[in-house]
Amino acid sequence: MDKQKSQAFMQKVVGDVGTAMAAALVLAGDRAGLFKAMAGAGAIDAADFAARAGLHPRYAGEWLAAMACAGYVDYDAAADTFTLPQEHALFLTDPATEYYLGGLFSGLPGLMAMAPRLAEAFQKGGGIAFKEFGADLPVALEQMNRGVYENRLVKSWLPAVPGVVERLSAGGRAIDIGCGTGIVPITMARAYPQAVIEGLDLDEQSIAIARGYARAAGLTDRPRFIHGPAEALAAEAPYDFISTFDVIHDLPDPLGVLESIRGALAEGGTYLMVEPRVDDRLEKNLGNPFGRMLHAISCLHCVPQSLAQGGPGLGACWGPAKARALAAEAGFTSFEDLPIRSPAMAFYALR
Repeated sequence: MDKQKSQAFMQKVVGDVGTAMAAALVLAGDRAGLFKAMAGAGAIDAADFAARAGLHPRYAGEWLAAMACAGYVDYDAAADTFTLPQEHALFLTDPATEYYLGGLFSGLPGLMAMAPRLAEAFQKGGGIAFKEFGADLPVALEQMNRGVYENRLVKSWLPAVPGVVERLSAGGRAIDIGCGTGIVPITMARAYPQAVIEGLDLDEQSIAIARGYARAAGLTDRPRFIHGPAEALAAEAPYDFISTFDVIHDLPDPLGVLESIRGALAEGGTYLMVEPRVDDRLEKNLGNPFGRMLHAISCLHCVPQSLAQGGPGLGACWGPAKARALAAEAGFTSFEDLPIRSPAMAFYALR
């Protein structure tokens, strides 16, 4: 046995547990507004931070120490002060921006709570249905993506898809499949008031939340939200634009849905498939933090909830080669990898 390698692995295991615990404290700090309280304060000691954030002094000191050990805040030992660098604050303080990453932590409690169920599924087969992950999951998934969707969808993503903006601006028809809590349809409805915008999702709770968001945004009559499976497309076609965001790999019948989408497109219409950006080769995803995160969420959530529906369990990391092959099998003759920069998402235009 290589003792040095053994010791290095022991350090890694302890570090992974520390990272998991720190993630819980990041979530608590985010919800309590602690990062916002530190932003712009410069170097601050625990007592001043407790007063600024309205915290019990012991919680303030212990949380700051944990965040310093985790690398989220800087610590000056000589002055015994803590600083949230502006380079870190960019990702932790403003949920309205495309840079906010605090939402990534919101889904962790529900996902990690399923670990015992997942162990059972490993041994006995089967899966874990979407609803079993808890009532908080739809909004948690939304929080992971809301900022970037609202800031990027209309400004840069849709303009990169040839012909889509022109069709929507001229009153075209669009639907987002697997729309969740409705952020994509609502964002499109605001940007293209002449277009007919719809969202469809199988989860009744997500659709109810989406309708509430639309009412709050003053968009009572649009977008229209449909509760049902993707097969409902056949009754609603044709569409100038159809989109799926991080959806196809979760479905019980990915091929059948792609065939339904192709059949629902109007002549000259476009389907935008957005899926996790990973390499087809596992070795290319090793050592990449996005690869580490995506493979983990795939095993924790994507595969078990697909298997629970009798699906193939493609997983979030099925990769572009499989996506291209499945699109061709569904009858799409054009599969374009769009030049949209994103470290986590791949954008494909299908016709």
